[in-house]
Amino acid sequence: MKLGLLLTKSVIYPSMGFDIVDGLKASLKNQGSESEYQILSKNIGVGGNNDEIYSCAEQLLLEGADIVIGYINPHAAEAISPLFENSGKTLLVLDSGYHLPVYESVLPNTYFISLQGNLCSRAIVNKAFSDGNKNFAVACSFFDAGYRSPYIYSAASEEKGGAVTFNYVTPLRKVDFTLDPLVNYLNENKDTAIFASFCGDMAEDYLNESAKLESFSKNNTYASGFTAEENWLDKITYPGYNWYSAVPWSKNINTPANKEFKNIMGSIRPEKVNIFSLLGWEAALYISKSNNFNFDGLIIDSPRGSVFMNPSTKHSEAPVYYATITKNSDTNTCALTNITEVSNLTEDRNSLLKDIEYIKNNISNSWLNSYACLDS
Repeated sequence: MKLGLLLTKSVIYPSMGFDIVDGLKASLKNQGSESEYQILSKNIGVGGNNDEIYSCAEQLLLEGADIVIGYINPHAAEAISPLFENSGKTLLVLDSGYHLPVYESVLPNTYFISLQGNLCSRAIVNKAFSDGNKNFAVACSFFDAGYRSPYIYSAASEEKGGAVTFNYVTPLRKVDFTLDPLVNYLNENKDTAIFASFCGDMAEDYLNESAKLESFSKNNTYASGFTAEENWLDKITYPGYNWYSAVPWSKNINTPANKEFKNIMGSIRPEKVNIFSLLGWEAALYISKSNNFNFDGLIIDSPRGSVFMNPSTKHSEAPVYYATITKNSDTNTCALTNITEVSNLTEDRNSLLKDIEYIKNNISNSWLNSYACLDS
């Protein structure tokens, strides 16, 4: 059988496309089924041009792909779904979960394996309220502000009787980076906690700058899942204060499936143990377990726990984990600790469906490219 891949490039996570492929291949090999599949691939840049994505997907189908796997967002999936409905083939979307779909119902012949970025943002709002916070400032990079985490922070806070009282987006150019407006607000509103959304080198800029500022050690910080991506945190100096996040996965999840994943991917290179190789790994688990690429109701034993493909939504449902980011005493960098599975996400999943309905019926802007991809 032929597996078609639609792969993006990234300057934030430079090896992302390679990591997805390596995770897919390693998982197939681990299951003893690598020889059953031929892999075809097409580069779709940053995943922001639906015409380009459509053309590449069409080429893969014409070349005989039995299933196409793409790191794309829901908007792109909607644009190319007629190809799969008409051909009878399956599209398996690998998704960051930082977009919100705007199509009605489900897409024919299409499934999503998601990192649940927006669900993680909802979960960390719950953590912030359980810690006694009610007033929040949202801080985002110029890049992260173009996705849905800021909206999720605000909507979830309002539902719980709290409020986002200040929003700050850092400048686009690194040379102009400053947190001064946020600091000024925190100094005048000392009971305010911070919701942060920064990824990659922008998380590094944020944490390095915040380390210089006394305000951040006095105000609790709660961050998006990508802000706490472990391979980047391994490079970032501990800022002098602990902060909190909700993440889709961690190296520190102590299960046989996660140990197996880490051992196999780590034998390629240590940095191959990451959320993108995890997506490729899970795709292979679903493919190997499915009957003719029908994933409805399938449950896989993933490195992040039990992952269920909901037949009603065609989206995967996986655990989310709270984490405290503290100091790695050996390296003086950041480290995820106190990894704890979030209990009972049903209410948050239902609230996320309401968020989707709101976005459908209101004018809003968003980046078009896949999250964690940035055109250089």
